[in-house]
Amino acid sequence: MALTHDQAWKIILAVPGAENRLWFNQPSGFVHDRFLAKVHHKEEAVTLQVGSMEMRDMMLEAKPDLFYITDHYRKFPFVLIRLKTLTAKVLKEILTGRTKQLAEMPPPKRPQKKAKAAKAVKKKTSRAKT
Repeated sequence: MALTHDQAWKIILAVPGAENRLWFNQPSGFVHDRFLAKVHHKEEAVTLQVGSMEMRDMMLEAKPDLFYITDHYRKFPFVLIRLKTLTAKVLKEILTGRTKQLAEMPPPKRPQKKAKAAKAVKKKTSRAKT
C-alpha cells in the first residue's frame, strides 16, 4: 500500500532519536546530528541521504521501481523513494539501516558561530593588554 506524505513524515519522526529540523527551509528528520530523511516538497517521494555514490547507484539499479533521482541529485549521494511503491515496513527498514550507519560515524564538525568566535577573539585581545 502506498504511503502519503503525512504517513511517511510520521515514520521518519518515529525513528528513535529523530529530531525535526529545517534543512534547506524544509522540515527534515535528523539523527545523531545528521540529516536522515525528509518528505520531498515537490516530488511524491522521501529524500534519503545514503552512504556513498556507489551505494546510491546500487540502490537505483537494484530497485528502479522504488528508488530514483532527479537531475538535482545527480552529483550527490541521495535517492528519492517513490511513495506510490513504498510501504511503512520498507521505509522503517531503510531508515533503521541508515540510522545504524549514522551512529557509527564520528560527530559532524560544526563551524564556530560568529558571536562565539568574536567573543573568544575579544577575550584573547584583552588578556594580551594586561
